Amino acid sequence: MRLDRLDPAGLRALEDALRRGEPVQLTGTPDCLAPLDELVPLCHGVDVVELAAWLPPTARGGSGIKVTAVIPTHRARPIGIDTLRAQDVEVEVIVLANGSYTDGVRVPWEGHGRTRQVGVELARHPWVLFTVDDALPLGAGFVRALVEAAEAGNYDAVVARQVPWPTADPVTRARLRAWTPPGHGHRPSTMLDNVAALYRRDALLADPFDSVPIAEDWLWARRHRIGYLPDAPVVHSHARRLRDAFLRTRAIHGQRQLAGEAPTVADLPSLLRALPSTLGRDARGALGELLGQYAASRGR
Repeated sequence: MRLDRLDPAGLRALEDALRRGEPVQLTGTPDCLAPLDELVPLCHGVDVVELAAWLPPTARGGSGIKVTAVIPTHRARPIGIDTLRAQDVEVEVIVLANGSYTDGVRVPWEGHGRTRQVGVELARHPWVLFTVDDALPLGAGFVRALVEAAEAGNYDAVVARQVPWPTADPVTRARLRAWTPPGHGHRPSTMLDNVAALYRRDALLADPFDSVPIAEDWLWARRHRIGYLPDAPVVHSHARRLRDAFLRTRAIHGQRQLAGEAPTVADLPSLLRALPSTLGRDARGALGELLGQYAASRGR
């Protein structure tokens, strides 16, 4: 598909093509409210040479790299399976299924930490890529780029960049951009996110994920050398809703406090002082996060 506009209709067309697995060629330099460094990675080619630096990693043979991709799911078929199997390196895909998907390895859900560690034990290759069932890796060289960055930086794990779906709202875009910013080249990071992260399998065997309900990646990162590679993108984003933000924030902050972190919203006066900060376009998501932090501090 050739795409020459990135207005709302063009963004919907781009998202539909992504979900169908259809190649997209971006024509010219379209005007768009969203940054082109978020939209070009979603395409397979561009007509403007200056934009090519933002394309996802392309195929390059002869590396001999072998990786196991592990995807837990409680839903249907993960959307990234075909892309992972089409990489320019050997990728073994293991789906840890506890929902409607029938072609994976059936496992009980034992929290993010223990469930993912089952995938490490099943993996046959020296590298393990963790991702989620609603993340779509971009580019046939995505996995290889992560491995090369891990080797170049001597990292125990390397995190991929998350770019939003084309039709994501501005608040979701801004939050995700702050979490995994654009750029080029690998660099050390304190952030680890199993939405898309590559690990050395021997490091995970020597030091397994903690058997925790959530925040297993954050806990593991505190003990290891982590890298970030913005040149390896995956499509992954969610609209920020109050209930979802509350539940996730409460769970994560509760786990962090068990690990020794001080509460960020420790009491009712702190909550009341922070309430004005929830006003604005992100009111529902920001309020959900604030209430989640307060509930975690109260052990609720």
